[in-house]
Amino acid sequence: MAIVAAMALCPVTPALAQDGAAVRQFDELQRCKAITEDRDRLACYDRATGTILASRAAGDLMVLDRKTVIARKQSRFGLAVPTSEMFGGGKDDDATAVRQLDTKVTVAKSSNVYGRWNLELANGSVWQTVDALTFPPDPGDKIVLKEAPLGGYRASIAGGRSILVKRIR
Repeated sequence: MAIVAAMALCPVTPALAQDGAAVRQFDELQRCKAITEDRDRLACYDRATGTILASRAAGDLMVLDRKTVIARKQSRFGLAVPTSEMFGGGKDDDATAVRQLDTKVTVAKSSNVYGRWNLELANGSVWQTVDALTFPPDPGDKIVLKEAPLGGYRASIAGGRSILVKRIR
């Protein structure tokens, strides 16, 4: 039953979400719960789980745990494509929203634009400072990236003032 509960919290592929097959599979599982006769309820559960497992084996249903969803959203933080399109939206998707990223600077390179720096981060993303910096951050400096109130992103490097940044990779 823990598997079923975990699967209910997880997103499905967009193709299944569009035609409703995954939802119907989980609805069937829910209907089984209402059956009072043990033998009939077990037969219903066997059919429903068989359908779900067959869909997963065929690649039509993809199950991700909450930790994996959050990790994927963190890796996409700052990119133009919203993760809600990847994970279907809704309240369960909102519960795993990433609004801040805490990581470290691994490399700081001049962007050849006065005062701007390209920052390679420990999570593999690359950001560019929009606000000019007098000195580059040092490798290992902690950086906190957040969504800005009116759009865009702000970063605080080594506890310093918040600056505008944009993700470039």
